[in-house]
Amino acid sequence: MKKYIVFGSVISLSPLFAFAAADAWSILTRIQSILNILIPLLVTVAVVYFIWGVIQYTISSDEEAKKNARSKIIMGLIGLFVIIAFWGIVNVMTRTLDVRNDATPVLPCVPNPSLGINGGC
Repeated sequence: MKKYIVFGSVISLSPLFAFAAADAWSILTRIQSILNILIPLLVTVAVVYFIWGVIQYTISSDEEAKKNARSKIIMGLIGLFVIIAFWGIVNVMTRTLDVRNDATPVLPCVPNPSLGINGGC
């Protein structure tokens, strides 16, 4: 199992090595664009997990099933908090380091491929 985690980490970080010749600002901009795609997806997963826990809690009659559903609800809320806090920290860093040149707030968005390379983000 440990091999798979290390292999997955190396594979997922390999695109960063392709940007080794670029300057730090372009790397930060690339990370920001990746997070703009990833954060809404993670928030969606956390909300669906939370709602699934609520549904299981309301329809279950067994006390053990309610306990499991309650833990899903708590884990969904914790996950949502961590994701949004991480997005906020990255947002503070990009504004502090002035990675973006415009004064518009950096909000996560779901890209639309029909709008071009950045997808409207």
